Amino acid sequence: MLCKRGKKGQATLFIIIAIVIVAVVVLALILVPKLFPRGIGPAKPIDPEAYIGDCVNLALEPSVETLASQGGSLELGNCIVYKDVCRHYLCYSSINYAACVNQEPLLKEKIEQILKTKLGNVVSSCINSFSNSATQQGYEVSICSNPKFNVTLTEGKINVPIECSMTLSKGESVKRVDKINPFLKWPLFEFVTLTKQIINEEIANTDFNPFYYMLKHYSIEIEKFRTSEGSKIYILRERTSGKEFGFAVRNYVLPGGIN
Repeated sequence: MLCKRGKKGQATLFIIIAIVIVAVVVLALILVPKLFPRGIGPAKPIDPEAYIGDCVNLALEPSVETLASQGGSLELGNCIVYKDVCRHYLCYSSINYAACVNQEPLLKEKIEQILKTKLGNVVSSCINSFSNSATQQGYEVSICSNPKFNVTLTEGKINVPIECSMTLSKGESVKRVDKINPFLKWPLFEFVTLTKQIINEEIANTDFNPFYYMLKHYSIEIEKFRTSEGSKIYILRERTSGKEFGFAVRNYVLPGGIN
């Protein structure tokens, strides 16, 4: 009787061990290719626009956020601190009772140039990084040594078109690219356009009323704050993303800071 029970117990144990072994083998077949890819089979096509675009945006976005919070500047100049950030005066008068003077009539063009300068070495670095990555994936790479690029603001985007001839070869597959058009999704164009409208109304009508604008344009929220010395701080905010653009105005200031 004891012998039969012993054999039955051994058989059960062998079944459990067999199940465990099968489970381990199945998991290994599923996980090992993911954890340790062999590179067998057709390689995933490498996308220069996606790779270089992600690389450029990684450097571009922090600069855009700083620039937008400071009224379109990266360097500190004629500004006033509000919420721990120095907001640049985009329309300013040091004289009481006087209309402010637009400090940046070409704000869009200035911002484009600032960002282009900021990306001076970044674009070449990102292209070199892409070339190294493609080579590691088995591609033969021929790439330009002096890429040309620009920065332009359009609706909802900061575009960084790059002219750079590159050829990727792998086996019989050959891919040639002469121009790529990476971009960062950011409402800087909309902010600059609205800023221009605010400044024009400040100069023409001595003030700008955010309430009437927001009635027609729900996507943008405008925060307006008056300081004790008569300056006005405008914070433009995209409701869906929370992205902001902030600047200051000193316009038709009355003595004693009453405005």
